[in-house]
Amino acid sequence: MLLIFPFAYLLSFLLSLRAILQQKVNAIFMYVIAGLPIYNTALSIVYGYKLKSWIPVLQSFKELLIIVALVVAVWNYRKKLIPHRLDYWILAFLAYTALYVILPIGKYGLLQKLVALKSLSFFSIIYFVGRLLDTSQFSIQKILYAVGVLAFFAACLLAFELITYTHFQTHIGYAFFNQDYYGLDVGGHYGLSWSFEINDGLKRFASFFANPLELAGSTLVATSLWLAYYTSDYTTDKQQLNVTKTGWIIAGLTLFALITALSRSSLAGYFILLYAYALITRKKEILYFIYALVGAGVVYLLYILNDRNVYAYIISTIQLSDSSSIGHLLEWVEGIQSIVTSPLGLGLGESGRVAAALQENVGGENQFIIVGVQTGIVSLILYVSIYVVIISACYKAYTRGDGAKKLALALFLMKLSFIFPLMTSNFDSYSYILYLTWLLTGIFITTISTHETSDSRHTGPAQ
Repeated sequence: MLLIFPFAYLLSFLLSLRAILQQKVNAIFMYVIAGLPIYNTALSIVYGYKLKSWIPVLQSFKELLIIVALVVAVWNYRKKLIPHRLDYWILAFLAYTALYVILPIGKYGLLQKLVALKSLSFFSIIYFVGRLLDTSQFSIQKILYAVGVLAFFAACLLAFELITYTHFQTHIGYAFFNQDYYGLDVGGHYGLSWSFEINDGLKRFASFFANPLELAGSTLVATSLWLAYYTSDYTTDKQQLNVTKTGWIIAGLTLFALITALSRSSLAGYFILLYAYALITRKKEILYFIYALVGAGVVYLLYILNDRNVYAYIISTIQLSDSSSIGHLLEWVEGIQSIVTSPLGLGLGESGRVAAALQENVGGENQFIIVGVQTGIVSLILYVSIYVVIISACYKAYTRGDGAKKLALALFLMKLSFIFPLMTSNFDSYSYILYLTWLLTGIFITTISTHETSDSRHTGPAQ
C-alpha cells in the first residue's frame, strides 16, 4: 500500500516529462503539484524497502525536469523576451553566488560547493523556466483546483494521523532515510525530529509533506491562490469575494492543515496574509471578519488553556523560552556574528543543507542568514532586493489593473506571508513551495512585461 507514493511520484514525473518533450512545457505543474509534495515520503518508502540504488535517480528528477523544461522552452521560444528589472536582480544573484564555486573561499570541495550552490540559487533557473512558459495556456483556476485536490488528500491523511494520534512518518522509515542521506539526527520523543512536536511532546503532523513546517507553508500558498482567484470586481472600492462551495471546501481543508501543523511562523504569516488582503482590497467587511476571527480565536484560546501542554506552548512562545525559540535565537546570533566578521561570507556550504549534513552548520534556521553566511553581505542584499522587487511589482500590477491582477494578488500575499517562515527555517529547502512560487513568479513577470510594453505602444512618447 505504501508503494503508491513512489509510484505516484514516478508517474507524475514521467507524464510531465513526456508532455514537456511534446512541447507542452506548462505540464511541469503536474509534477510540481502532484510529485513534489510527496517527494520526501516517496524516497523514505523506497529507502525502507531496501531499494537504495533508486534514491539518487528519484532525487535527480527535480533538477532534471527543470533543465529539460528550460531547454525545450528556449528551443521553442519565438517571441521577443521583454526584459524586466527582476531578471537583472536574479541574474546578478545567480552570477555572484556562482563565483563562490571557483573562489578559494571556504573549506569544501568542488562537488560540495556545487550542491550548496544548487540549494542556494536554483530558484533562479526555476524562475526563468516560468519566464519562458506560454502565458496564454496558464490558468490560475487550474492551479488552484490542483492545489485543492492536493489539500484534500493531505487532509485525509491528516485525519488518519489525528484519529490514531500517530505520525504517518513512523511507518515509512522517514527518520532513518533523513539521517542517512541528509545527516539529520533522530530526535524528539517519537523517533523522528523535533519539528514533529512542540513543548511537552504535543504532536505536530505533516501528512505526506517533508515535515510540519512544509505542510504549514503550503497552506499559505493555497490560501493566497484561493483569495486571488475568488476576488472579483476589481474597482478600487468594490472588490468582492465570491466563493463557490468548492472554494469553501478548499479553504476549510487548508485551515485544517495549518492548525494541525502547529507552526507559529506560518500562523503569523497567515494573519499577515489576511490583513494584507483586507487592506489591499479596501473591504471593511473583510477587516471586520478578521477581527471577529481574532476574537473567536481568543475565546477558543481561553477554552483550550485548560490543556497544560497548550498553555505551556503559548507562554513559552510569548517569552521565547522554549527550546525551539532559544535555538532560533542562538542560530541567528551565530549567523549574524559570522556575517559581521566575514562580510564576504565563509564560502558555499558553510550554512544550510551541506553544513547541516556534516554537523558543521553556522547560523541556520533563517533563510536570509543562510545566504549571508555563505556568500556575504552583497548576496544577502541581492536576495532581499529580489523579494522587495517582486512585492513592489505585484502591488503595482494589482492597483494598476492590467491582465495579471489575480496572479499579482496571489504572489503579493504569498511573498508577504513568507516573511516569518523565511526568518525561522531553511525555507528554500521546501521543494514544492520553491518550485511552484518561482514558476508563478516567472509567469507573472512575463505577463506584466507584455502589458507594460503594449501600454507604452498605445500611449506613445510623452508630448
